[in-house]
Amino acid sequence: MGILVQELLKLPIINGQRVKLRPVTLADAAAMFAYASDATTADYIFPVHHSLEDSKNTILDFFMAHPAGQYGIALRDNDLLIGTLQLQNLDEYNRKASLAFVLHPSYQHQGYMQESLHALIAILFQQTSIQRLYALHEPANQASAKVMLATGMQQEGLLQQTSFIRHHFVDGCLHAITREQYFKGVN
Repeated sequence: MGILVQELLKLPIINGQRVKLRPVTLADAAAMFAYASDATTADYIFPVHHSLEDSKNTILDFFMAHPAGQYGIALRDNDLLIGTLQLQNLDEYNRKASLAFVLHPSYQHQGYMQESLHALIAILFQQTSIQRLYALHEPANQASAKVMLATGMQQEGLLQQTSFIRHHFVDGCLHAITREQYFKGVN
């Protein structure tokens, strides 16, 4: 187990003002299915869930099997899961990881994802040895671009045909923030 994974496992819950980032459990299956079964929401991040069993399997095989850096986004007042925020492609040697996120459509455009991403980025740069965080979005997904820019990430370029989604290759706009950029923006 690498240093970054050890550091991430020490951060099981991250609190924001209205949300908390916490582990995803089987008790969240119905809440996950509510947004993961919606093709317009899930399509950018994972295959659409066709049954509650699909959501349970995702939780078991992904969130519970490899919990480091995998967070459910829950409302602080009632602990309802409204989305997920994950570190992927963790590169221990270069101290970098990609970010992936999804939010239930009923909670989009209300600042929940921006708050969640701000909280995660702050904790990662303040309490771990991560050097760089990056994320991709399809050019048509401008909502994700706005969230990334609002949290201090800068667009670095366009990766052509970089991801295989919906049975074809799609372009990805690359956004990133480094430790140095984060601390310059905080002060």
